[in-house]
Amino acid sequence: MKTTLKEFIKSILKNTLGIQISKVKKPPPKEEGPQVKMNYVHDPAYSYMTNLVYRDMLIDELCLTADAFFAHNYFSLDSNFNLDKLIREFFVLYQDRSQTDNTHGSGFHNAFWIYLFVRALNPSLIVESGVWKGHTTWLLSNACPKADLYGFDLNLKKVEYDDLNAQLFEQDWKTYQFPEFNPENGLVFFDCHVNHAQRLIEAKAKGFKHILFDDNPPVHKIFSHVPGIPTAAMLNYGQGIDSKEISWSWNGKKISRDIDSDQANQAKELIKIHHILPDVGGPTRYGGFAFLTYVQI
Repeated sequence: MKTTLKEFIKSILKNTLGIQISKVKKPPPKEEGPQVKMNYVHDPAYSYMTNLVYRDMLIDELCLTADAFFAHNYFSLDSNFNLDKLIREFFVLYQDRSQTDNTHGSGFHNAFWIYLFVRALNPSLIVESGVWKGHTTWLLSNACPKADLYGFDLNLKKVEYDDLNAQLFEQDWKTYQFPEFNPENGLVFFDCHVNHAQRLIEAKAKGFKHILFDDNPPVHKIFSHVPGIPTAAMLNYGQGIDSKEISWSWNGKKISRDIDSDQANQAKELIKIHHILPDVGGPTRYGGFAFLTYVQI
């Protein structure tokens, strides 16, 4: 019987050194179970600190940030305005919202400021130009349930809410005639990517004084999607409004918008206050900063 070299070596190791070599059987690979897949949510504010001490630390930071704006006293605050209480109310409301994916719409940053702003101003008439999925309309409905709320959008087929305390119109706002109201008690929110100079002139003609603009970068920070050109920031700082054209590159493509300098300068003269609301998306790590701005005319 022939002995292989491998067997001869194993025999020597066993008989002289007492070393037993045996073949180790590898266990069969385990079948992988189903992978847990995270649902993508545009707004990352779906995670919350449950420890009350640490949650209060975040709320305290947000109070300081918000108070820095309201301390300017741009308008008379509602008599029931309590910043700490309102921020806590907002967190509960926002955490329990039924629609968490508002991709291409307002995120935590905008929602935070819009909620506090309307609770502070307590307007009797609110107009929203640019409804999208109805997320901000829902927020406004909850913040000011007694206000007359109007929403305008050229396409309302994306609206996901069926319990809005609002009148929605599938049209531009400029041709609508609103009932008479006190300018101190009216608010219009523009999130429709339309020329801000045009919107300011329209708001003035309709009697509005308090305005919120979304997507309001200054001219040197227009890098991606198309905001209303010229933006309110461009008008306020007088940058780019005397150019015939503003252009930039987005995804390798050139985008350009013509500027009506006469219209832009007319709108510029209307602006009394222009205040870009402080970033809370960065400090909270929830993201969503979009140059939300308060303008008073």
